[in-house]
Amino acid sequence: MKSATAFARASGLTAFGLAALFAFGCGGGSGGSRTPDELTGCGSDEQWITFDSAETNITISDPDAATLTAPDVSQTLAGDSAPVFQWNENANTTGASTGDVPYSDGPDCMACCPQFNSGALTTLHLPPISGDEYDLHFFEGDTEVYRVITTLQEWQAPIDVWHSWRGKSISLKMMRMAVLRNTLATGGGPFEASKPIVFQVGS
Repeated sequence: MKSATAFARASGLTAFGLAALFAFGCGGGSGGSRTPDELTGCGSDEQWITFDSAETNITISDPDAATLTAPDVSQTLAGDSAPVFQWNENANTTGASTGDVPYSDGPDCMACCPQFNSGALTTLHLPPISGDEYDLHFFEGDTEVYRVITTLQEWQAPIDVWHSWRGKSISLKMMRMAVLRNTLATGGGPFEASKPIVFQVGS
């Protein structure tokens, strides 16, 4: 079955439409968190709910948190084209660009999630998945400006979003959580690094 993002794009849903889908289809996340701007890989509104519930008890642990490997944020990032952000599962496990939740993006099936097997469920309520998921929160100062939930270990900002960050310092707080059928797994976190990732986008 197609990923949540692919379903949304095929259905022509806007960001407002996604928010409405989440709110009315599955109850939405907690009121204190930003609605996800993107769901990539096999991310769905179900993981949004799980993250928002679990992140109130987040564990700060550098060894267990996802580790950014690219781009080199010690250098100012070019403002004209968005880099691909890539990360390892944690300090000791590399993982893969597609993450550890089964995902296919090839000629036979574009952006497909084998664990999505709808059965009697409607497309407004995607079936549960198991594996590691990531919640990326981007901030300008103290204001959260973008949020991504994904099962992949890479993400590239839409060009309009990246251009809106030109000349700015952006910080990224990235959470990793292991789930078993959309429920927080025992010992699954969520985990966050002790310091946010800070990067400067060129003008």
